[in-house]
Amino acid sequence: MKFGIVGCGNIGADLCIAVQKGDILAEVAALTDVDVERAKVLLRTFQLDADVCGLDENAAKVDYLVECAGAGAVKDVLQAAIRHQTDCLIMSVGGLLENMSLYEEAKRSGIQVHLPSGALCGFDGIRAAMEAGLHSVTLTTRKPPAGLAGAPYLRERGISLQGLDEAMVVFEGSAREAVKAFPQNVNVAASLSLAGIGPDETRVRVIADPDISMNIHEVVAEGAFGRLTAMTENLPSPRNAKSSYLASLSAVAELRLAAEAFVARHAHAADTPAH
Repeated sequence: MKFGIVGCGNIGADLCIAVQKGDILAEVAALTDVDVERAKVLLRTFQLDADVCGLDENAAKVDYLVECAGAGAVKDVLQAAIRHQTDCLIMSVGGLLENMSLYEEAKRSGIQVHLPSGALCGFDGIRAAMEAGLHSVTLTTRKPPAGLAGAPYLRERGISLQGLDEAMVVFEGSAREAVKAFPQNVNVAASLSLAGIGPDETRVRVIADPDISMNIHEVVAEGAFGRLTAMTENLPSPRNAKSSYLASLSAVAELRLAAEAFVARHAHAADTPAH
């Protein structure tokens, strides 16, 4: 399966590393980034046989498009996927909340839009519980202060985390509000909300904690089934303290599944006699 990367940063690099191991039935065919030099760095670093090109050309030449460029790129990626009938993986799930009509249009037109589990575990339980209804879903995210530095919510309110000597709740609100406030930190809130009771009903609390070195996500859900608690303690990505390593690994896992399904479909089509 030929796939294209949109956003040649941390997750894009981790995808290249995974593919070079040789056990994923996929190859990088195109790279797109608003900073062309970043795409070229990825090309050189991993000695890829791929084109550095614009988004439209990328979507036209690949079987699968991986968005890992940030919430602002999601609209353009969905539009390109629709134009060229290209299946895609949206890593910046927070960007979907502002583009739900495009998301639904893509699905109606037969495009598979895959969403990752990201840095969070427990989605299987949330989806199953939804069959009988959920009363409440709450996500509590704890991060070292450095992992939240530069977030729009903190900047706008003049909240400084420098020198913090005890845990501090810096945000409480809905998942929709959370992904706007912390676009680089709580994509998991968007994924959780779409798997469950929606972005306005899912509650999120963000805590800056100077005594931890990991990114910790705890989900508590209650419904007709009973009560679910799932905690994930993530090590930060080696190259980006604001992202959990598990987020990159979830992209790799989704790519692997998509490639296996793609190869299986085409093998079946080749074996099916023409009428």
